[in-house]
Amino acid sequence: MANKLDPMDLKQIISLHLDGLSNRKIANLLGIGRNTVNTYMQLFKSGDHAVDELIKFDNQQLKELFPERSTIDNNRYNRLMKYFEKVNQARDHPGFTFLFHYQ
Repeated sequence: MANKLDPMDLKQIISLHLDGLSNRKIANLLGIGRNTVNTYMQLFKSGDHAVDELIKFDNQQLKELFPERSTIDNNRYNRLMKYFEKVNQARDHPGFTFLFHYQ
């Protein structure tokens, strides 16, 4: 699944940014992609509120301003994710082997 960030994740990004960390360092600390952090920082800066104001918002306000969404949104990605869900379900079935099922 692509990175979907909830309001708590957004608060962590904002807080770390306000502490002076780079987007790369924030991404490493949170275990998300640097491009995801870059995207959200651009969204934060282009909004009507200053970044230091956003940290004071509650989760519902952040959710309204930045709805949980995938950072990858295209038809091919969605088709691939449906395919991989089926592969993962098959893989979890007892007796599954890659050698037998993918020759």
